Amino acid sequence: MGRLFLVRHAQPLIDPTRHPSEWDLDPAGEPLLDQFAGLPHWASAHRIVSSREPKAFKTADRIARRHHLPPPEAVSALGELHKGSFVPNHAEVVARLFRFPDEPAADGWETATAALARFSDAVSRLIQSAQGRDLIVVSHGIVLSLYLSRLRGESRVDPAAWARIRMPDYCVVDTTTLRLVQPFGAW
Repeated sequence: MGRLFLVRHAQPLIDPTRHPSEWDLDPAGEPLLDQFAGLPHWASAHRIVSSREPKAFKTADRIARRHHLPPPEAVSALGELHKGSFVPNHAEVVARLFRFPDEPAADGWETATAALARFSDAVSRLIQSAQGRDLIVVSHGIVLSLYLSRLRGESRVDPAAWARIRMPDYCVVDTTTLRLVQPFGAW
C-alpha cells in the first residue's frame, strides 16, 4: 500500500494588506512546525510536492530538510482555492462556499467545484507517478477538505470539520483504495 500524506501548512502570519497567497509562516508557530517536521514517518516518502504559496512550500521544505528528502517540488494546481482580496469574515465566506460549491463565495473567488477539479487532477497524476510509493502533498485547508469530502462520498464539506484542521496537520490516504486511513488531528 502506498500512502498519500495530505498536509495542511503550518500557521501563517496573517497580513490583511497582502493577498493570502503571499502570506509567510508565523514565527510563533515555528516550535510546533519543528515538532511536526520531526515525525518519523515522513522519511518513507520518495517525493514531497507542495503548493507554490510560501506558507505551504516552507512547511514542505522543513519536512524535506529534516529527513534529507529531495527538495520539495512546487505545483500550482495544489494551491488553495483562488481568492480575491482578504475578507475579515473568512469562516462565514468559506461556509457559503461549501454550501454553494458551484458559485463564487465572494468577489474574485474560484468556485469549490473548480478548485476541487484542479486539485484532484493534480493529486491523481502524482499518485500515478508515485507507483505505489509514499508521497507527501502539502497544501491548504479548503482544497484538502474538498478532496477528502469527495473521497468519502459526501456531497458537501462540513464547515466545522474544515475549521478543526490544525496548522500544521496531516491525514493519510491509501493510494490503492483511495480511502482515508488516518484522519486529520491524529498526531
